[in-house]
Amino acid sequence: MQIKLNPCKICGNIYAPASKSMLIRAFAASVLCKGKTIIRNFTLCDDVETAINIIKSLGAEIEIHSSEIQITGTFVNKITNLYCGESALCLRMFAPVAGFFSDDFEASGKNTLLNRNIGDLMQALNLLGMKCENKKYLPVRLKGKIKGGKIKIDANGTSQTLSGLLTILPLCSENSVIDVENLHSKPYIDLTVSILEKFGVKIINKNYKSFFIKGNQSYNACTLNIEGDWSGVSCLLAAAATGGNITVENLNPKSKQADVAMLDVLRLCGANVMIEKNKITVEKNRLNAFEFDATDCPDLFPAIVALAANCKGTSIVKGALRLQNKESNRAKILQSEFAGLGIKIELKEDIMYIFGNSIGSATVSAHNDHRIAMALAAASVNASGNIIIENAECVTKSYPDFWKDFSEITN
Repeated sequence: MQIKLNPCKICGNIYAPASKSMLIRAFAASVLCKGKTIIRNFTLCDDVETAINIIKSLGAEIEIHSSEIQITGTFVNKITNLYCGESALCLRMFAPVAGFFSDDFEASGKNTLLNRNIGDLMQALNLLGMKCENKKYLPVRLKGKIKGGKIKIDANGTSQTLSGLLTILPLCSENSVIDVENLHSKPYIDLTVSILEKFGVKIINKNYKSFFIKGNQSYNACTLNIEGDWSGVSCLLAAAATGGNITVENLNPKSKQADVAMLDVLRLCGANVMIEKNKITVEKNRLNAFEFDATDCPDLFPAIVALAANCKGTSIVKGALRLQNKESNRAKILQSEFAGLGIKIELKEDIMYIFGNSIGSATVSAHNDHRIAMALAAASVNASGNIIIENAECVTKSYPDFWKDFSEITN
């Protein structure tokens, strides 16, 4: 699928899609409950559909209505195949869950997920009593059942494995302690812990260095409202800051989502930002280069690049090494695709330098990465001519209505 975009002015209102990060975490908790969990405000993107299929395979009964999803937990089924599509979050959340109930299953996926290093997950599960193939890429075979205990993990690459362990270890008979080195994306751990608390599960966080999990806890069904997705709308906010104005509803400015930090980025570069309850308005202003540490919110890099390309001067962003194990090597892809648009990006170890300049016209590729596609859309606003984005359909991974919403705010 190709999308042809013209330079345009941004103006309009949209309603943010639901956060898939929150929703998938809530699904993992709900399948472990006895009783019916009600989830309100949801978006059926590709990753969420994958998670729904997983919890069905684990034995949950699901009713999807226009305004809510009802999930009735049950004794979790043993499974032989954990199919995770392209979702690394589903893999790292549900492999520990499946490993608690099943003693022999295969974890598999497709496309970009097959290229993502999962060695951290395999190592952690091995430490907790499972026997995992010594492989760093899917598919892998996992045997044995997960047990509680004390382990040490390195979370330098991702915090998702820690989130998965925090979700299942409360059900183990033993108490557990996870000592963590190099933990980034701390807001995602806050998000996980806050959702588990909604289900009655307690985690003791000792300064993000050590986590104590009491065993023999139980999950209680609840009603949960899913917030709007800061990750999903970040590129639309960047587009507004460079080319007009936008009001986005269904966004919590006090969210535990890591990418609420987009508010800080917008203010740093000089955009006008107004907050009214769960409504965010961003208006174009004179934009200047900025410095920002995106180590804890690496999914913001594509939106940041689209924004910095329009800023006067050279913007400096820390955390680029966090981009190597995403749907693509995002740092390299951003560098190459924006180079085609006349924007120079330099990578020096963990630092990305983005040189603001006039944006040209070109045919570019999303490389099957939803966030790259959205960033290229934001870049088109002030381009000198048309930008054609190849592989544009990949936005369905997280934001299936992205192109519809983008067309509604462009004129």
